[in-house]
Amino acid sequence: MSQEIMHLFEGNDSFEAQFFAREKFETAGGTVEVVDVRSEKPNTEIPTFLAPGWAMTIDVYKTLAEKLVEEKGRFISINYLSLGGEMEGIPKEDIERYSSIEINKALSVLDVLEQKDIEKIDVLAHSEGAINICIAAVLHPEKFRNIILYNPAGMMKDNTFTALLKRINDISSSPETLAKMKEEMNLPESKKEAVPVWVREMLKYIAKNPVRSAKEALNISQSQIYDLIRYLHEQGIGISIMSGVDDPLFPPEKMQEFAKADMLDGFASIRGDHGIPVEKPFTEPFAKAIVYMFASLENKRKKNESKT
Repeated sequence: MSQEIMHLFEGNDSFEAQFFAREKFETAGGTVEVVDVRSEKPNTEIPTFLAPGWAMTIDVYKTLAEKLVEEKGRFISINYLSLGGEMEGIPKEDIERYSSIEINKALSVLDVLEQKDIEKIDVLAHSEGAINICIAAVLHPEKFRNIILYNPAGMMKDNTFTALLKRINDISSSPETLAKMKEEMNLPESKKEAVPVWVREMLKYIAKNPVRSAKEALNISQSQIYDLIRYLHEQGIGISIMSGVDDPLFPPEKMQEFAKADMLDGFASIRGDHGIPVEKPFTEPFAKAIVYMFASLENKRKKNESKT
């Protein structure tokens, strides 16, 4: 953001001003852009961190961010502008297992928390965000209080690269999607909502970054996080999964094969598909459900602590 535009936001505490006043950080994982929005009277001192889904930018979560600020008080999220780092201290087998891309994203998250002097966060991780957040939490579990994974990647044993690409292709080339996109071409910008936001963003991202997209999709398809989730749960971090019953990318019935009761504090299925966090009609009830789930996780954690 230019200095001239930044100047317009100085002294302005409105949600809009804070949301678009981006900060840029050089981190161990690469260069990132950060949104940090605070209400005047937060309900908790623990910020809510949103880990975006694959091909999603912070901007598409704007409505959700506003609702979470209203309900909880502070919202932080991140755009990955460039990735790459030495990954010092990360075992070679972990780099090979989880991919340098996801580890770089995890390191970026941790570095942002360090540079902003944030001691602990609650996390809402969407899709691919679940992979890098779980890696970050394993590296530094003391930084994480509760984690909600919405339609998380890495929870399907048979999620091969070919199968994932087929599901993406089925979504992007279905007659319904193509018809809606054709309809959008003749609509004014303000009414271009026929195709779900998450599908539009995914297609734009793939078209803009074909090589990077293929590599990232391969990494997502090969990542498995259920062992990480189990470890984090054992460390006392509250963890719940929320799944859209109509999600075409990561069907809930596939995830439930590995989402065992002894590794989670909750599993909720809700009406909707993969992109509920970025679809305006659903963001307000979704935000309320997320706040309720965070409260349930915190209550359970406190009860467990009182028993010890």
